[in-house]
Amino acid sequence: MNRSQYLRALGVKEWKLRTVHSFSKAKVSSKNFPTICFVLSFGALKFCFSDVEQTVLKKQIWGDIAKFTVGNKQAGAIQIREFCLPQHEEENIHSINLHSGLVKTIFNETKIAIFFGLRWVEILREMAELDHMDKKKMGISDVLLLRSVEEFLKTPLQKRQVMMILDGWR
Repeated sequence: MNRSQYLRALGVKEWKLRTVHSFSKAKVSSKNFPTICFVLSFGALKFCFSDVEQTVLKKQIWGDIAKFTVGNKQAGAIQIREFCLPQHEEENIHSINLHSGLVKTIFNETKIAIFFGLRWVEILREMAELDHMDKKKMGISDVLLLRSVEEFLKTPLQKRQVMMILDGWR
């Protein structure tokens, strides 16, 4: 049975090719959508996420890392903060500076901040030169940038490297 016989057997009388619309990279770029950022706070340790599912925030690993890094007594209270950073092409995202609410929330009394997602390089101008697994001192905070939370959770080697870095910062 050829294609036309098959279509007739299905009851299709007329076959039209559909045009496939492809979206350019500019149309689906993350720069056209708001960025949702979450900050998990364990006292002097903060985990900062951009564009992740909220289920990631509930994983036990964050509490375990906090207990290792800042001790048991500070790991009890978790604060989740959500920031919507709308942006348009004509708006410069790097306008977020050290005095913004987002930055104050992240760096207020923070000794260590771990950022998940390279999107942070676009959000905070102070992190512009950082890349995956890069460290930097920002004020009183030691900062670590990781490519993605998914990669971190699935890669034992990366977890071990992060724990070694955190051990050196304690």
